[in-house]
Amino acid sequence: MSISTSKGKSRNKMWLMLSLVAALCLGLLSACGGKTESGANSSGAAVNGGNKGTEGNEVTLRFMTWDSGQTLQPYQNAINAFMEKNPGIKVKVESVPDNYDQKLLTSLASDTAPDVFMAWNYPLYVPGGALEDMQAWVDKDNYDLGKYYPILMDYMKYDGKLWGLPTTYSTRAIYYNKKLFDEAGVPYPQDGWKWDEFVDTVHKLTKPGQYGFIMTPDDVMTMQPYVWSNGGDMVSEDGQTTEGVLNSAENVETMTFLKQLYDASSKINSAGKFSTNNGLESFQTGQIAMFDNGMWPLGDILKEGKLDIGTVTHPLPEGGSLKGIIHTSGYSMPKTGKNKEAAWELIKFMSGEEGIKIITANKFAFSPVISVDEENGYAKDPYLEAFAKELEGSDKLIASMRNEKWSEAEDMIRAGVQAIFYNNADIQSTLDDAAKQAQAVLK
Repeated sequence: MSISTSKGKSRNKMWLMLSLVAALCLGLLSACGGKTESGANSSGAAVNGGNKGTEGNEVTLRFMTWDSGQTLQPYQNAINAFMEKNPGIKVKVESVPDNYDQKLLTSLASDTAPDVFMAWNYPLYVPGGALEDMQAWVDKDNYDLGKYYPILMDYMKYDGKLWGLPTTYSTRAIYYNKKLFDEAGVPYPQDGWKWDEFVDTVHKLTKPGQYGFIMTPDDVMTMQPYVWSNGGDMVSEDGQTTEGVLNSAENVETMTFLKQLYDASSKINSAGKFSTNNGLESFQTGQIAMFDNGMWPLGDILKEGKLDIGTVTHPLPEGGSLKGIIHTSGYSMPKTGKNKEAAWELIKFMSGEEGIKIITANKFAFSPVISVDEENGYAKDPYLEAFAKELEGSDKLIASMRNEKWSEAEDMIRAGVQAIFYNNADIQSTLDDAAKQAQAVLK
C-alpha cells in the first residue's frame, strides 16, 4: 500500500470515520446491490463488460486513489506506461486524499463509481453488492495468483470471494533516533529484543521535553502485532467471537505490557497528545526517540538527511514470535462498470510484474509480486530489513478484515483500553466487559 506520511494521517482519519461512513452508506449500497442484480450490467455480463480500447474504439477509464502529490507519482508513472502500451485506453486519475471511503461508497451506491479504484476495507464495501467479483476475470485469462504473497491475497478476499488484486504493501517496524540513544548512553535495539527491554529503554530515553516512545489507547489496530506475538488475538479467526479471545490470559499479559509502556512515556510529559501515526513530526524534530510506523516516511526522512535513524522489529514477549501487521490494498472495479474489459487490463498491468516494478522503484513500497520483491532486494536494505522480517511471520488478518461490524466493536474495546491507561482500571475485568460488549455487536 503506497502511503506517505500524509497518507498515514489520512488513513488514520479513515479508520476513525469508518463507523460513521458505514452507517450512512451501507443502506445505500444495499439498494444499489438490488438494482444491479437485475440491471443490464449484472455480474452475468462480467467478463464481457465494454471493450478494451482496440480497433479504433478509444476508451477513457477513471482511476480513483487516495494518493496525492509525491505518493501519487509512482502510480502515475505506471499509468503512463500502461497508456503508452495501450494507445486505445486513456486513464484519467482522480486523487481523493480526504474522505475517501465516504466518496467511494457514495459513488458505488449511485452507479457513478470510477472504472478502477483502490480499496482497502472489503468488509465495508462488499455487503452492498456493488463490487465486481474478480474471480471470473482471473479465470478468463488464467491469471496466475500464485505470483503474490499468500497473506496479501487473503486481504483481497472477503466472504469467500475475490474483490481485488494487490497494489503494494508495508508492514510496521520501530524507527529509532540514534542521536538520542547516544546522548543517553543507551545501546541501539536489536531484532529479537524483549518487551522488558523495550520498557526499560523507554524509561531511559524519557525526560522532560522528550518521549522515549508514544503509546496511546486510541490506536487499537496497531496493538495487534503485540497481541499476536504473545499468542493472543482480538477476535476469532472467523471474526465472530470476542468472548474468550479478547479477554484471554495472553491478552491480559499483553495489555499489562502496553500499560507499562504507556506509563513509561506519555505520563512524564504533559505537552501534546500523540497518536501512533501523528507522532511522526515529533520524531523528526527529536521529541520522540522511537516511533512505530510503516515504511512510508522512510524515504522522506532519508532524503531530508536531518536524522540519523535505524529501524528494528517489534519487541517480543518471552517465548513469543514475530507477527507483523500488514497495510495493503487492492485494485477493484464496480459491478456496474461500463468499461470492465479495459479496466481489467489496467488492473492486470498495475498489479502485475511490469507495473509493480515501476511503482515500487526507489523504495517507495514493497511489491506484492514475490519475484519483483526479491529482485528489488529491499529485504537486504539496512533500513527495510526489519519491515521484511515482520512479513515473514505474518499470518493473520487484522480484525477489521474479518467482520464488517468490527469498527463498532473496536469502539468498545478502545473505551476499555482508555479506562485501563487513563484510570488504571482492572485489566482482566475491563477486557471481560469489552469482550462481552463487542460480542453483542458482532452477532
